Amino acid sequence: MATATPTRSPALIDRVLSLGQAVKYAAGRSPQPALNRARQVVQQVDRRLAFSGSDTVIALAGATGSGKSSLFNAMCGAEFARTGVTRPTTDRAMAASFGPQAPEGLLDWLRVTARHLLPDADPALTGLTLLDLPDHDSTRDDHRVEVDRLVGLVDGLVWVLDPQKYADDLVHRRYLRPFAKYADVMVIVLNHADELRPAQVDEAMADLRRLLAEDGLAGARVFATSALTGEGLDGLQAELARMVKDKRLAAARLSLEVSRAAAGLAGELSRNRNRSVSAQDVERLGTALAGAAGVPEITQAALATTRLRGAAATGWPLVSWINRLRPDPLHLLHLDRLGAPKAASEHPQPADAAPVPASPPPVRGVRQARVDTALRALSDDVSGGLPVGWAQAVREASLSHADELGAELDDAVADTDLGVQRPCAWWTAVRVLQWVLIGGVGVGLLWLVLGPLLSFFQLPQMPMVRWSQIPVPTMLVFGCLILGIVVGLLARMGVELSAQHRALAARAALMRQIHAVADRCIVAPVNQELERYSAFVAAVARAL
Repeated sequence: MATATPTRSPALIDRVLSLGQAVKYAAGRSPQPALNRARQVVQQVDRRLAFSGSDTVIALAGATGSGKSSLFNAMCGAEFARTGVTRPTTDRAMAASFGPQAPEGLLDWLRVTARHLLPDADPALTGLTLLDLPDHDSTRDDHRVEVDRLVGLVDGLVWVLDPQKYADDLVHRRYLRPFAKYADVMVIVLNHADELRPAQVDEAMADLRRLLAEDGLAGARVFATSALTGEGLDGLQAELARMVKDKRLAAARLSLEVSRAAAGLAGELSRNRNRSVSAQDVERLGTALAGAAGVPEITQAALATTRLRGAAATGWPLVSWINRLRPDPLHLLHLDRLGAPKAASEHPQPADAAPVPASPPPVRGVRQARVDTALRALSDDVSGGLPVGWAQAVREASLSHADELGAELDDAVADTDLGVQRPCAWWTAVRVLQWVLIGGVGVGLLWLVLGPLLSFFQLPQMPMVRWSQIPVPTMLVFGCLILGIVVGLLARMGVELSAQHRALAARAALMRQIHAVADRCIVAPVNQELERYSAFVAAVARAL
């Protein structure tokens, strides 16, 4: 029958839906025969059968005056439904459940609120819920809508026809013909048989079978009944008992098929389904990618560049200019502008120099081998114990961005601010102090030289100032020289500390970029595959 998925699903339909999810997750990863088998089970499942499980819902449907409600009361052995002849007497669907317990969840989904329980009914009918539907030819639109809704949801239908109206085109055109493919779960009842003579009953039954054959329902069971005399009720009850039994057997068969299909998908699944890339794997991968991207070389270049620029800025000004003639390590790698504004570098490249790549050489050789080893170690670690297909999928996920990995690493390095462009603030103070000391040496030397010159030209002599018997000019010269040496040594120590700090900061900045590339290109795809595996295992567990 036409179906709709309920909001609250009993176990069997949940298992069927879970099996379908497992098939979707396992596509391309589990063995194809097991996938095909599970997919076939899902596709062949009657969702309505799966939903109600071993409960069977059969509806009595008919036109006004067909005796549908009277037949409902007769089958239940109680006056549950109001009966009448000339007007609709069933305002809403009514349910009677045979057995010790009613399928409350199922009736909630069907939105049938009028319910009765028959705990002492025939055991053969246990599990049957019989519905009395409103008249399908009612003048009230809401009645017709209710009939159309429930007809598409129940497990079986009993169409109750009146001897005077069994040929009515409305029921044949609107209900019987569209459901011809469900002939095996449809029963046709010619009610009010007590109003006809035996010969007339036979004639009407033959004509009804002819009409049903034209509708495509030649295989439907047909009964002549009388709710008043009980004629034909035993046969109808036996037919309903057969439908209940068949439904129960079908539900058990479906449950077994789902279990077998799920077991085939399960194979030798790892019990540890909650997997993810570990911190150790991420660290190993980051180290390998850092080596491939030239992070150690760039870090050392940042260290050497800071030393060189610091020495030029804080050394003895008269000789520190020599440091400016030495090649800048970052400039040699063409990395001296990483993270810097687009303005020209303070070390412009000569016009006749050969073009230099804008970043370290791409991953190749030994470094590429290290990256491959790290990727293999990562995939082997997280996929250990997984079935072959899933382990291969994890491996492929780790390599899903292999082609653009080199470019991503180059871009990551190029976008990193190494922090070597900005001079340290104290460098300027040391530079000023060094020039002050040079000025002191110059003043002292000039003072010492002026004395002999004035004496040679017989000019008035400058007074010679002494401090502790030592001429002040001499003290000024040697004192400033000694202080310059001390300041230079202290500045060198400070430059070394600054260089070490900046090298560490540069490496940390580069590693953040490298880890971002690793997460985007490798870790995230692998974790996504592992999450898919976890969802697959959970779906298989629910299906089982």
